[in-house]
Amino acid sequence: MSDTTYTRDQVADAVNAGAGLVLDGGLNLGERDEDVINLIVNAALAVLDMPGATGEDPKITLDEVMDQNYDGGAAEVRSWWSNWS
Repeated sequence: MSDTTYTRDQVADAVNAGAGLVLDGGLNLGERDEDVINLIVNAALAVLDMPGATGEDPKITLDEVMDQNYDGGAAEVRSWWSNWS
């Protein structure tokens, strides 16, 4: 394991670049897949910003992530998934 320390910006860049690799990787992802990947990026960065957060105790809820990052908040984002077939 590396002792390298990364800044929040470096982590954000890496997570977004990783998402970009998947999104642009020729997998023929649909809008639903793109939305969930972007939601995961936002959730990961929100957990990163929470002092004392761990995988078992992220200190933030998914609804809070959606409220902070999307117009219309959690209600709007959740409606996207109820409309997918």
